Amino acid sequence: MSRRRAVAVAVIATSLLSLGGPATAGRISAGHNKSWGMEGVSFEQYWADSADCAQAAADIDLEGSTPARALVFWTRLVDGNMGPNHLAHIPMPRFKPEVQWNRAATIMRDALEGCLADRGYVKFELTDEQDRQLDRLEAGSLDRRIYLHSLASDPEVLAAQALVES
Repeated sequence: MSRRRAVAVAVIATSLLSLGGPATAGRISAGHNKSWGMEGVSFEQYWADSADCAQAAADIDLEGSTPARALVFWTRLVDGNMGPNHLAHIPMPRFKPEVQWNRAATIMRDALEGCLADRGYVKFELTDEQDRQLDRLEAGSLDRRIYLHSLASDPEVLAAQALVES
């Protein structure tokens, strides 16, 4: 596995299990105060599923996608490899790198969430108290992962806090 892909997998898996982290991970997280769970799932299976689904999302080939083409365009523009005649008809805000990174992250997040849903996981929202408790635990720590798993595998939490996707 390439170093870049290994880093992407680590970032996605960490964002899944710790609800946030580095700015890049935030682009592909479950969302603020949200996570994924499955009734009765073991900690080991929870961890393995998150890593497998993160790997699947990181393996997506974005080459040729709209965000990738826009980022190539932007890079050429910034490097001065395009003349002004190429720019007159193009609305520049559409090509901002931040917008394109977010679009690429959406493609990857959709793949990650689809993988988890296919394995039987459901998205749920943490209560304010659960979120405060999670915030007290160091991001990426085993204690934080154990706490999040305790919520994600609890049938009462999932029944009461599952999100219905519209």
